[in-house]
Amino acid sequence: MDATRPYHFFFFIGFLTLLVLRFGQVKFTRPFTPQSSSFTLAPPAQAVWGTLTVTYGRADMLTRTAPDYEEASTGAKILIGESVATKEYSAATVWVSDIVTAVLGSKTELVFANLFADNMLLIQKAGQSTYTVAPGKHVSIRALHALIALESGITTITLNGTNLSVATNTGSAAIALVDMDNMTRVWNLGSGQSAAVDDTTREVRLVGKW
Repeated sequence: MDATRPYHFFFFIGFLTLLVLRFGQVKFTRPFTPQSSSFTLAPPAQAVWGTLTVTYGRADMLTRTAPDYEEASTGAKILIGESVATKEYSAATVWVSDIVTAVLGSKTELVFANLFADNMLLIQKAGQSTYTVAPGKHVSIRALHALIALESGITTITLNGTNLSVATNTGSAAIALVDMDNMTRVWNLGSGQSAAVDDTTREVRLVGKW
């Protein structure tokens, strides 16, 4: 009698059992179907840009590709991170995508630090600028240590050395300032109200109609 026959028999039974199990997996396993999901990816936000109008005199621009300010002309496109500066006895207007219009007076410097529509930030370094914010929009202005949040209206910000004034014609503005004790305080201005800020002492004095 061949001694290997029992092993052949058990090997055959095991192989047959494996085939049956595999057939059962293929036949009765539910096919994969992708499940619907409510999760969607929003497209990345895109920065807008400003358009310059030189009202009179001279306005210079500091672009992202130039090392220094250069004279600009009406129609120039202002991109994120670029700056506009007016000379003495000059004025200019920058219109930004139906969000805000900035009217720069004489010897005014303005940096367009962030031009994303939902988080727009401008830095006023000198001079006087009047901001007209479109209805339903908001824009933040940095001036020295103060951050001024403007809501739908007309506000004039004047910076002379370390003295800053904020005058709200229409709409509203909120002035946030870190005082000498490293505490952030906020002052809210409504239509017809204004405030004087001493950046040296970090003090705010409310003036005008209250």
